[in-house]
Amino acid sequence: MKTSLIFATLGMAAIVLLLLFELRTARTDARQGAETRLSASIGGAFALTDQNGIRRSQADFAGRPMLIYFGFTYCPDVCPTALDIMGGALDALQQRDAIAHERLQPVFISVDPARDTPPVLRDYLAYFHPRLSGLTGSQADIDAVKSAFKIYAARGAAEDENGNYNVDHSSFFYLMDENNRYLAHFDHAITPEILAEKLAEKLSEER
Repeated sequence: MKTSLIFATLGMAAIVLLLLFELRTARTDARQGAETRLSASIGGAFALTDQNGIRRSQADFAGRPMLIYFGFTYCPDVCPTALDIMGGALDALQQRDAIAHERLQPVFISVDPARDTPPVLRDYLAYFHPRLSGLTGSQADIDAVKSAFKIYAARGAAEDENGNYNVDHSSFFYLMDENNRYLAHFDHAITPEILAEKLAEKLSEER
């Protein structure tokens, strides 16, 4: 009877372990499935105009990963801070992984095309990093790329005495691979050093 009890206990333990393994596998599969759906849902084709007035599409960046930030040049604080972080991360990445730094293309896409013309973008981006590419376009162009990247942006109703207004918008860095497919996104409050570390990690996985 004692032997039967031992075998029964071992059998129950095996069943519990099997259930735990299946639960862990199911969670892993669910997480991977969610990541796959997210990868498929963010990003896509776009047709915009850069800071030099040249028409650009995703094909112009083919073969190079992109670090994309959506914002606007009249942004009082969040966008300048985010672009400073992006520039600092690029400099840190150069020290950490020169190959990843050389391949990565930083991109700023305006969510305020009415004011962010190519000359405005050119002057604005000159304050941040020399490798930044700025993109703008018609409202229809911007609406299309916002939809593709699941970006929220809406003009505020209030204007000051000079007609200036704010634009509420999502504030993330999007990392896209060399085929314009989503790899990761990072909150704008991240530090340049941590962003560089995560960029090096993600881009090394792609090589």
